[in-house]
Amino acid sequence: MSTARGGLLAIQTKKAESVSLTGAIGTYCRLTYADRGEGVVNDALSDLQDVDKLRAEILTNSNTADKQAEQLLKYYGMLSAMELRFPISKDGSHINGLTFVWWDAFKSSKKEKQQNINFEKCSILFNLAALHSQHAIDQDRQTSEGLKVACKKFQEAAGVFSYMKDHVSMRTDAPHPLDISPDASKMLEQLMLAQAQECVFEKAMNEGKSEGVCARLGKQCYLFYMEVVSIIAGSALNNHMDKSWTAHLKSKCLYFSAESEMLMAEAERKKDEASMGPQIARLRFADLKLRECEKTAKAANNFILEATKNLSQVVGSRLQKAVKDNETIYLEKVPPHDAVPKISEASMVKSVQPENLKKTSGDVFVGLVPDSSAKVVSKYTELVDTLIKGEKDKLASSTDEARTKLRELELPDLLLALQSSDGRLLETILSEALRERIAEVNSYGGVKHCFELAKELQGLRNVGTEMLNAAEQELDAEAAADSSEREKFKEQWAIPASATLTGGLRGSITDFRAKIQSARDTDRNILQQLEQADNPILLLESETLVGKTPFLEKPMVSVGTGDADSVAAELKGCLVQLENCSAEKAALEDKLNEMKFKDNILPQLMSSSDSEEKIFKEQLLKYKPLQDSVEKNVKLQEELIGKLSKKHAEFVSLFNVGEWKAACSAFAAQVQNAYDVYKQMQENFEKGISFYTTLQDTIGQLKQQCGDFCYTRKMQRDDFLRQLALYQQQQAPPPQQQQQQMPQYPQQAGYPPVQQQQPQAHYPPPPQHHHQPPQGVQYPPPPPPGQYLQPPPPQQPYGGPHQQIPPPTGPPPPGQYAAYGHQPVPQQGGYGQPQPQYNNQQYNSNYQR
Repeated sequence: MSTARGGLLAIQTKKAESVSLTGAIGTYCRLTYADRGEGVVNDALSDLQDVDKLRAEILTNSNTADKQAEQLLKYYGMLSAMELRFPISKDGSHINGLTFVWWDAFKSSKKEKQQNINFEKCSILFNLAALHSQHAIDQDRQTSEGLKVACKKFQEAAGVFSYMKDHVSMRTDAPHPLDISPDASKMLEQLMLAQAQECVFEKAMNEGKSEGVCARLGKQCYLFYMEVVSIIAGSALNNHMDKSWTAHLKSKCLYFSAESEMLMAEAERKKDEASMGPQIARLRFADLKLRECEKTAKAANNFILEATKNLSQVVGSRLQKAVKDNETIYLEKVPPHDAVPKISEASMVKSVQPENLKKTSGDVFVGLVPDSSAKVVSKYTELVDTLIKGEKDKLASSTDEARTKLRELELPDLLLALQSSDGRLLETILSEALRERIAEVNSYGGVKHCFELAKELQGLRNVGTEMLNAAEQELDAEAAADSSEREKFKEQWAIPASATLTGGLRGSITDFRAKIQSARDTDRNILQQLEQADNPILLLESETLVGKTPFLEKPMVSVGTGDADSVAAELKGCLVQLENCSAEKAALEDKLNEMKFKDNILPQLMSSSDSEEKIFKEQLLKYKPLQDSVEKNVKLQEELIGKLSKKHAEFVSLFNVGEWKAACSAFAAQVQNAYDVYKQMQENFEKGISFYTTLQDTIGQLKQQCGDFCYTRKMQRDDFLRQLALYQQQQAPPPQQQQQQMPQYPQQAGYPPVQQQQPQAHYPPPPQHHHQPPQGVQYPPPPPPGQYLQPPPPQQPYGGPHQQIPPPTGPPPPGQYAAYGHQPVPQQGGYGQPQPQYNNQQYNSNYQR
């Protein structure tokens, strides 16, 4: 079917059985063109032998790709010349002893055969396009020149498939072989354009074009691949093609959707680094698409699977960095992806048809057809085109009238509203954007996700409390050691008491405990709000949403002229009839196209002596039954619309449609409010997690200072004990009795001098800044409950003079960033305060960011 190389697809050529054109066509030539002279007939027979020889050489497939393409074009021109002179079909008066046999390109075991020269022409065009695609993927796409050649070949392949779809596919016998059907031709044309656009995209990336330009090129790749997937899904090809084929195409859609969003996010970052909201929205969307792509690509090929994994890593890294920067610096609200400006596509490719496809070979069968025949056929074709266009315009106008009337009558939505618990009704009540947001909420776990965030908050809070306990225990242990030595040595112990030095550290510990307690109250309020039985976010769960969708109830007492069930059934019946009428329109249009493509007036022109006007009139009469069918269909629709309007009026008189519409509007508002509440709660949890994470870092610094303080005090005690022991060995008076005569011992490196009891002694006084606040600083009272407070700024490690951790001075002023890098306290409301009513008001949060 196809070969994948470097993530692109090449189409395999079709295989055929050998057939002799000379035998069956030669007999027809001798009988039909005998009056043209023996020489003309012999030349035609010689030409047939050349055609036979060329076809046999094509089937061997032994030449180079360029030579094969040249032979296919030449053979196609010969077939076009033969078509004008030799009618090949099942008709008894035509050449019915010649059968062309080709294998299906998508299912190599399936064989198709037809007595129709257009079947042969379609197969040749298919192989020509396939050769162009193979030539394209053989190029070195690591170079700009290779990408240019590959892009050109893919566009030429698209041009051949386009020509096949417009001029040949419909002229094969029905049912049309799937691999050369109009749907397949259109699908393959779009696929070749998608791969040509991908070459342009790769070239732009390799040459370092801007991210904005590359994003637009990538968006067009996505649109092309999406069109291919749509054609397959909406036709018989869906069950005919290999699953790896469709998996590859779906993976491409997801991949380019994600990559274009990632590139546009980077382009916006470079343009305005502070505009983080749209960037994060795009990166989140890209990350979601890549996860889906990775699952789909497993059924495709390793190349796109590896490419997806690599891109996923890049997107994940950029998303993580962007979220971190936004939470710590920019503090922008992240909009939903559908609110972000759409990426405008940039198509750089188009189908390029070979110039000589429309030309018949002028070297064969020259004497069999007069030059005037082609002009007459062209004139007749114009008449047919005008007739077909007129009938199609009638059908299109009638279809537009039906659609307008259905929108006016709100059908089939009203009938769908009668079915309770039908999820399809949500498509009518809720906007597409809101449905996508709800789907995103449920993909992350919905309400369960909120409880997981609450559990994460509790864990972070416990860690902070444990760190404070550990710091306090270190200070307590140091104080106990100091007290023990002081009790032992009494007045000889001249070192300042621990209680005079640790006031600042213990005060900071107390402050942090108050902050954690206040945050715990806020957490409790949020959790209580989450656990409320009437919490609106419960509505967002899929089953609940469908179950609470308002539906149009049958009236308890009938106030109209008929039974409610009967009227609803009759209205539905009218709608079904109108749908059948619309389906008939599509069938009529297909029949008009098919008759046009199969209309070949040349045999009549060549075999009749009547005037061309008479021949035209007779030939156009075969369109009369279809014209009558079009007229009948248009009148039938007018009758059905009249009947439908009458039944609709009866329906509205029996059912309270106005009340149902009001309920739908209220339900949509309720769902929107539930989503707003969910997003606010999610933001509150995320802010709480950010608060506790930052608080842990600051508590860690405080714990380090406590440890450093205890270690320094231990060194001082040990040094002083050594000095006391030295005095005792020398049997000298105690230091406080010999302070005037006490010798000056050399100070040991890293230890402070011995502290005497009197102020004038050499032992340095205790650092006052350990237990006295800085001058002019007023400590504020504890913060009110229910608010997350900002942790104090990071302190320098304990090493030099002991610095007291200053207590918090309250929230930073509005519009300024706090010292630890988070946003200011909201000026109104309070995070975690109970909300008695859920509405569209802004939920404020006391998490300090």
